[in-house]
Amino acid sequence: MLRELIRQRPELGQFDGVIHNNHVAEFRELDKNRLLLAKYQVLTAHYTKMPAHAGAGPAGIVRAEIERKRGHRTVRRLLKDAGSVVQAIKPVFMMSPLSVAQFLEPGAVEFDLLVIDEASQVQPVDALGAITRCKQIVVVGDSKQLPPTRFFMQLTNAAEAEEEENAAAQAKDIESILGLCCARGVPQAMLQWHYRSRHHSLIAVSNHEFYEDRLFIIPSPYSAAAGLGLRFHHIQNGVFDSGGSGTNRVEARAVCQTVVDHIRKTPHLSLGVAAFSIKQRQAILDELELIRREHPDIESFFTSHPDEPFFVKNLESVQGDERDVIFISIGYGRNASGYMAMRFGPLSNEGGERRLNVLISRAKKRCEVFSSILAEDIDLERASGRGVATLKTFLEFARTGRLGISRRSGLEEQSPFEEAVRRALESLGYEVHPQVGIAGFFIDLAVVDRERHGRYVLGIECDGAAYHSSRSARDRDRLRQAVLEDHGWVIHRIWSTDWFQRPQEQLRKIAEAIEQAKVAVDEIAHHEAPAVSVTVTTSGEDEIERDTVLKLGNNALDGLSKPYVEARFPVPRHQEPHEIPPKKMAEIVFRIIQEEGPIHEDEVVIRVRSLWNLGRAGSRIQDAVSTAVRSLVKEKQCVREDGFVTVPGASVTVRDRESVSSLSLRKPEMLPPAEIRAAILALVDAHHGATKEEIPVAVARMLGFGSTSSQLREMIQAQTARLNREGLVVEVDGMFKRRQETNES
Repeated sequence: MLRELIRQRPELGQFDGVIHNNHVAEFRELDKNRLLLAKYQVLTAHYTKMPAHAGAGPAGIVRAEIERKRGHRTVRRLLKDAGSVVQAIKPVFMMSPLSVAQFLEPGAVEFDLLVIDEASQVQPVDALGAITRCKQIVVVGDSKQLPPTRFFMQLTNAAEAEEEENAAAQAKDIESILGLCCARGVPQAMLQWHYRSRHHSLIAVSNHEFYEDRLFIIPSPYSAAAGLGLRFHHIQNGVFDSGGSGTNRVEARAVCQTVVDHIRKTPHLSLGVAAFSIKQRQAILDELELIRREHPDIESFFTSHPDEPFFVKNLESVQGDERDVIFISIGYGRNASGYMAMRFGPLSNEGGERRLNVLISRAKKRCEVFSSILAEDIDLERASGRGVATLKTFLEFARTGRLGISRRSGLEEQSPFEEAVRRALESLGYEVHPQVGIAGFFIDLAVVDRERHGRYVLGIECDGAAYHSSRSARDRDRLRQAVLEDHGWVIHRIWSTDWFQRPQEQLRKIAEAIEQAKVAVDEIAHHEAPAVSVTVTTSGEDEIERDTVLKLGNNALDGLSKPYVEARFPVPRHQEPHEIPPKKMAEIVFRIIQEEGPIHEDEVVIRVRSLWNLGRAGSRIQDAVSTAVRSLVKEKQCVREDGFVTVPGASVTVRDRESVSSLSLRKPEMLPPAEIRAAILALVDAHHGATKEEIPVAVARMLGFGSTSSQLREMIQAQTARLNREGLVVEVDGMFKRRQETNES
């Protein structure tokens, strides 16, 4: 069959896996570089939109506030007066619903996009203020996680905590903005890839109980013996003081002792502790305080993870947090008399399962469960709520650890090629499992490490069904392997064409890869550095310096206008201008207009005179130019308005006349109205607005006038009024702005 395929497709016989792997490696590098360049493009695009000037309008306000030593505007006032400039400097605002109402006056600023994170915890009434200030929204949340609850909102001080803890069963979930959007039919998309958990057992219960096994979970090559996954500590002598303090001191002490063990054995891993109740949280804090006094040598750990600091939190406040390692204290159990009440605080409520889902999915590498009860101690006949039933499932799973390491999925090889590879490796004495993984993500073949029980030493990826089902080269040849390697796998790839043509050579390469992988896996598992004080550094080339960002320019008008360039080109000086044939004169006049338009007809006459180096232009020259202009207008090569001529469709450039040779260009009456309007718009755009008083002075400077005469001021004000009438600018609170920058459009 192979010979027949090669006969039909000769290129298959020329395939070389080494060469192809080199192409894949080159593609990976180029793809990574493309992402890096995209970052630079974003920085460049942002920087080019920064307000580069600060002489007038909102940009001037911001400049003044930066230089002011005291008496600054309030944030709310600054955003009202110069919101568009602040947004240009800082286009992304991260705000709470309260800060939106506090700092953003309605109508002052508008955003293109609103992203609501943790939307399951945001009430619609709290989201409304932000929504009204945006053109479109993206709501990100998990309906299976914490909703906004009265119970949560009422826990505002310690005095109320005890009363609310006892009344938790009566607390009801209320609607969130996420639920409202779903109910209103807003388009939805499920993010199925789960990246946080470095071991599949950390998310297995949540995936099965809450997400209908729809998450794609990346398998781990390690078992709990390697320090990853779910662990269970049964505190057999734990006693829950149900009639008194509402705590389990024995369990709290066990948690704190294990915290000390963690600090001494794995200080490089961040740690968080979560308790099922506020009272148990306080008990843990009390015990931890005593232990910290007894063991001052562990104190440095509590400041060694600034990005993920150590915490002790209760069930209701842990959403949004994640740590390398999470300790969970159940707390509830039998009292001193051996009786166990089937009450589990907020977990017994309607929606209690959401709280549990949040809690059991906070760990990235390891989760250790401390419990004075076992799954069989929970009587679902006496207990109420899905949350309690899920807790029973979780405790059973945590204790039995049935997943251990990633196991055979029960699926067979996806192709005869994979089966042939497996059998060949087994003939050499290796134990090989096909289709290793869970929940939609499988490794074609995995080689068991016989020297250390509980891990796979090598993952083998083939160009079989999984490879060909990928939607893009990036998915096939970069992302999939990168994700697996990030989770601790050592990956070796073999190509079917190589295997069928040179099986022994490929088998030898796999054996070599296995031996090399043993060393690599040992380094990954055991050579992690201890925690130290963290200093975050970034590459200087990736940054835009703060001084550069905030420097709005010492010269208010640099770059808004270009030097006026007078037309200079050869002409037939052996003839007088009035002796030039009309067609030739029209060509000369057209070129002047093309280079200097819009330009006044009288200035065209002056330019013709200067091209011939004449001291003055008599009536014959004026007539020749006028005839040429009329001819050009008739032929629609030029348009004329109020004595000014220009080429149809030509853009209007704002020009600085400070250094021109023709003194007549510095007369106000020689200023084209279209150029004045262009200068006004450029000013308003650059400064995100300007006042009626600022516009004449600034525009005059842009056009090269050192002072603003009454005639020039009136001309500029007239063109401002025209732009206002035409709707190109609008006046808001004494500030002229572009219409699209206001909420009136």
